[in-house]
Amino acid sequence: MTKKRNYKVLGDFEMEGEEAERINKMIEDADKEIEESRVYFRFGKKQLDVVKKAAALIGIPYQTYIKTIIFNKAIEDIEKTERVLSKI
Repeated sequence: MTKKRNYKVLGDFEMEGEEAERINKMIEDADKEIEESRVYFRFGKKQLDVVKKAAALIGIPYQTYIKTIIFNKAIEDIEKTERVLSKI
């Protein structure tokens, strides 16, 4: 059974103050979410257990830990490569 929804078109209107800021933040967050890409890869159970343990030791979710480590390593590799290439 599908629900029939009756929407009323309100047209354009201006918002001010905290409500406008809140709505603009929600729009920005939605835009960022649309821009995100998902990456899937597989870990062995023992490998994932090690990652989860490391994340737990510093108090963050393991998915956040993985994203942080990969991002930081990518920046490090880019900087290192650029230094080497600038000497050539």
